[in-house]
Amino acid sequence: MKIIKKFTIPFILISFLAFFSLSGFSTTYAQRDCSGPFGPGTETELGCIPRNPESLAQWGLRFAVAVGGGFAFLLIILGAFKILVSQGDPKALQEGKDQITSAIMGLLLIIFAVVLLQFIGVRVLELPGWS
Repeated sequence: MKIIKKFTIPFILISFLAFFSLSGFSTTYAQRDCSGPFGPGTETELGCIPRNPESLAQWGLRFAVAVGGGFAFLLIILGAFKILVSQGDPKALQEGKDQITSAIMGLLLIIFAVVLLQFIGVRVLELPGWS
């Protein structure tokens, strides 16, 4: 268990550094136009971010769901790792099981929130562009 606590924060920091270095974050701030699935926008390191508010909300929702799903996936892997290295310790085993359960519950919460927003946006308020 000490191994996990000892290496968790450095692993997260190294992962973020690798992501930012491999994703090609540049120091140029020139505005580059693009045309993505949500219409015209500005090219950034996160992709083509739309300019109009409706498309920006849709893009933000998809981005947030993707980040939340990726984070839940990493927590499930970390919980499985805790179970693997528990060496029969009931407390460590339970911590791993609880972490996996919490990650799955969080993922279900994200999914149901998107379904609820979609239902309210399309059926109740009839917002344009949410169908």
